Amino acid sequence: MEVDVINNEVCYSEFYNKYLIMNRPCLLSKTHTESWLSRKLWAENELPSWENLLDSYGESEVPVANCGESYFDSHPKSNWTLKDFVTYMREYKEKGYPSTMPCLYLKDWHLFKHFPGSTSMYETPIYFAIDWLNEYWIQGNQDDYRFVYIGPKGSWTPLHADVYGSFSWSANVVGKKRWIFLPPGEEVILKSLLGITSLPRDLEQIDISAIGVTYYDIVQSAGEVVFVPSGWHHQVWNLEDTISINHNWFNGANASHIHKGLLNASIEIEEEVSGYGTNLDEEQLEVFLNSHYGMNFRQFRQLLQMVVARRNSGFLKIHSLKNCLLCSGDGWCNQQRHQNMDRQVALELLKSLSKK
Repeated sequence: MEVDVINNEVCYSEFYNKYLIMNRPCLLSKTHTESWLSRKLWAENELPSWENLLDSYGESEVPVANCGESYFDSHPKSNWTLKDFVTYMREYKEKGYPSTMPCLYLKDWHLFKHFPGSTSMYETPIYFAIDWLNEYWIQGNQDDYRFVYIGPKGSWTPLHADVYGSFSWSANVVGKKRWIFLPPGEEVILKSLLGITSLPRDLEQIDISAIGVTYYDIVQSAGEVVFVPSGWHHQVWNLEDTISINHNWFNGANASHIHKGLLNASIEIEEEVSGYGTNLDEEQLEVFLNSHYGMNFRQFRQLLQMVVARRNSGFLKIHSLKNCLLCSGDGWCNQQRHQNMDRQVALELLKSLSKK
């Protein structure tokens, strides 16, 4: 199956309703990233250009995964300097990507947290600009969910769904990726058809077209941006040496998915602990959630309170202050209306949390 390709700018309202609310993947064409500095400074002749990256970040510590090894449902990571990883990339390519060398992948590099000035290298696509997750974590430079990935041809990410049930977007600065998406529920059908209890890590080991699951198979070229909806399992391969910029994020369109994921995680933890004859009190559950899931109810409540407070003060990063000539009529591109919607969704979730 194919996904929609957005070639030209559309009204935020149209995109919000068609893709965010409906939780559907799509692909933004390279016209959406043509102005990015990273596409001018990190690429040359459709290949990675290493010198500007090395000049700015060569001694930086970066996380590097080994695609040939397994660690639970992922690949084990170790810390390198960017300079050493680029040396590896050059040698791996020069030798023809041999099986005698490990296939390594620089993943989840918090470049923009550690080098805030580097946010000038790109601009979040307008449709993804209302981002509660990063709006909360970036305050005080606590953390972020903005990443750079650098991988050689053949590097890959195992089948997974994104953290917290969040949306994500991924833009290829240079290079090409292949994505396979499973709509929500198809991962359950896949396990049933294969007669297994846990998902396979690598769909290349399966003839997925022959077993009767619905899936999308997408090739993403340089400059293009993939929108990944909440709860869609996906696997990704680098078909060429590739540099990408990625965000995990959520907002009022999928905040209920985040709440549901948190509730499910708490149930799983309590059930597992009860198997050892132990019951957790509220504070202990919060500690377990933070450690094993990465977010607990306290943090989610604080995030929602932040949304309410900032919308009450008039803060909203909307796609444009111009009158929208393309508006589909429901007005989600209107600054005040979206502030009100954000506030309403956050307040409803806070009310639900107060009943817990």
